[in-house]
Amino acid sequence: MTHRERILKAIQGEIPDRLPWVPRLEFWHRARLRQGTLPPELQSLSLTEISASLGVGCYSSIPDFADTTYADAMLDRALGIVNHPVLPYRVTLENVDRRIIKRGREIVVEYHTPVGSIRTSMIFTDEMLDSGVSVPWTVDHAIQKPQDFEVVGHIMSNLRIEPQFQGYLAHRQEIGEQGLAVGFLQGTACPIHYIMRELMPLDQFFFALHDEPERVHRLADKIAPFFQQTQAIGADSPAEVLMVGGNYDDSITYPAFFEKYIFPALRDYADELHRRGKFLMTHTDGENQKLFPLYRRAGFDIADSVCPYPMTRCTLNEIRTSFGEHVTIWGGIPSTLLCATSTPEDEFRHSVDAIVERYGHQTHFILGVSDMVTADCEWDRLQYITDKVGGT
Repeated sequence: MTHRERILKAIQGEIPDRLPWVPRLEFWHRARLRQGTLPPELQSLSLTEISASLGVGCYSSIPDFADTTYADAMLDRALGIVNHPVLPYRVTLENVDRRIIKRGREIVVEYHTPVGSIRTSMIFTDEMLDSGVSVPWTVDHAIQKPQDFEVVGHIMSNLRIEPQFQGYLAHRQEIGEQGLAVGFLQGTACPIHYIMRELMPLDQFFFALHDEPERVHRLADKIAPFFQQTQAIGADSPAEVLMVGGNYDDSITYPAFFEKYIFPALRDYADELHRRGKFLMTHTDGENQKLFPLYRRAGFDIADSVCPYPMTRCTLNEIRTSFGEHVTIWGGIPSTLLCATSTPEDEFRHSVDAIVERYGHQTHFILGVSDMVTADCEWDRLQYITDKVGGT
């Protein structure tokens, strides 16, 4: 089988010829290029070619946001809006005057609307670039004071959202049988989750949700069409798998919050995709123990970037048991396992051997690294996993 065929077999509930092995290499690749420590034989290769040379599937669930020809790709990142050619849609801001100020690695954007103005700022630090990060850090969020809710609401009510499948199709063709090109829609699952993660500092969000819930929910209602339109485009797109939401944590997106806001959104979109013969992926890389009962009922098909002990409280066996036989785990190897400074060689080999022995001939399991292969990963350890998987 090809890597793409193995991935799809696992998602569909069948047992592939061997364990699919699809690590996320882009952060490691960017960091090593910047540091000048990329192995010489890999320096002229693309990520797809590097994956092929290593003998692994090419991860393409979350786009490489640094790899874009769009000049406006990250300008509206502090509004939660990113434009990238592989996304199945493109967003244009209308009825707003946008002023952009660039100061080295800092980007300041002022948005002037008929109902007021807001100012956002984002930055890349040396530490971020050294670790391969592709998305800038938000310094000044879009909502900093009560009046900003109305301004952001105006902006979100004046978005033009158009399908664009050409970039996705070109990307899928480039990857070919080396991997599965997932249609990425949003990193958040619903409008309230969007406000929490994209528009406000976390503490200020919870203060606002407690003290002024009507204001927060009015803004969520204005954001809702953005989700409806992008998800409709995703359902109509050529992608077999769509990615929505992620970065849940049972102390932040705690069970009552998740059940009220996130659970219905995932369930409804999963139902829509299933009617079309498609699959829903969501990014579950946090502490998930208290959320497992809700995950099982939410209807999504793939849990991306599953991160077990010692990076979270749950062992991989506990996670697999909690998900049952209907959710495909994509992940399973904590990134610390690949780093010599974190894990001795014998412990690394013992852990990998145990994972491959237990899951090497099961369905609904795609081996990957949670959350990604980091800059200090040892190339020999990646090769060891490849050799081990190939022997199953």
